[in-house]
Amino acid sequence: MRKSTANFLMLIAALIWGTTFIAQTTGMDTLGPFSFTGARYLIGMAVMIPLALWESKRTSLFQATRQNPRLLKGALLLGVLMFGGISLQQTALLYTKVANAAFLTALYVPAVPLMTWVLTRQPIGLPIWLALLLSLGGSYLLSGNAGFEAQFADILVAIGALFWAAHIIAIGFVTRMVDAPLQLAFVQNAVCALLSCMGAFIFETPALGDFLPVWQELFYAGAISVGIAYTLQLVAQRHANVTAAAFLLSLEAVFAAIAGWLFLSQNLSSLALIGCIAIFCAVLIADVLPRSWFERSSKTTS
Repeated sequence: MRKSTANFLMLIAALIWGTTFIAQTTGMDTLGPFSFTGARYLIGMAVMIPLALWESKRTSLFQATRQNPRLLKGALLLGVLMFGGISLQQTALLYTKVANAAFLTALYVPAVPLMTWVLTRQPIGLPIWLALLLSLGGSYLLSGNAGFEAQFADILVAIGALFWAAHIIAIGFVTRMVDAPLQLAFVQNAVCALLSCMGAFIFETPALGDFLPVWQELFYAGAISVGIAYTLQLVAQRHANVTAAAFLLSLEAVFAAIAGWLFLSQNLSSLALIGCIAIFCAVLIADVLPRSWFERSSKTTS
């Protein structure tokens, strides 16, 4: 696959993920956040079944877990962390704007090296500290003038970003034990769907008739976002430059803000817009620039 093709596929994935925030918002017209998330990930899990079965012919996650019991715990952990991140984000979308949810979710990028430093004491460079300061400042500008409900929702999204950061770190450990990303995706989707359905029956009272009015949103958020977009990223990122991949995938937040303005008429104040820009710059500094500098230094020393 050409790099240009890979870059285009990742751009499509970022566009799908960004516009999914619209489906997540309008999909709660008749459903609660747990009900919507449970149905969404059940659909995504169903889409992943043929892909997981195809991959199992090469390497079996089931057999690998029998040889290494820690692998099963790791796979289950991925689903728990995904559930934490998506349930907080989905709940917050009841009270906050799409742009707020998207850009605050992107805080997982600078949170990853910070969390790694806390867990392993691995040193982090000056760009990461700068990214963290920009993130804090941008978050304040984005939600500082909002009402109490919106501010509380933004805090939920920011906490959810920590779950996404932990999810990325956990993926690094789990994928070292087995090369079965499609099967791992199926397992984490199944765990997330199960926990969401449990939350729906505990905290909500979903009925079949509540799902039908938002079937289009569920299909887009489940089959297209969870099933197809993830697969596009998985296929394309192996053939793309890592710096380009990081930048293209980070455009998810930008697409979400544009979609919120176009489809939901959610406008941003000048301060909130500056906050979005600050967070986006923090993402670039934390993820894109360090890789770019590393690649340049590698070329000069080779």
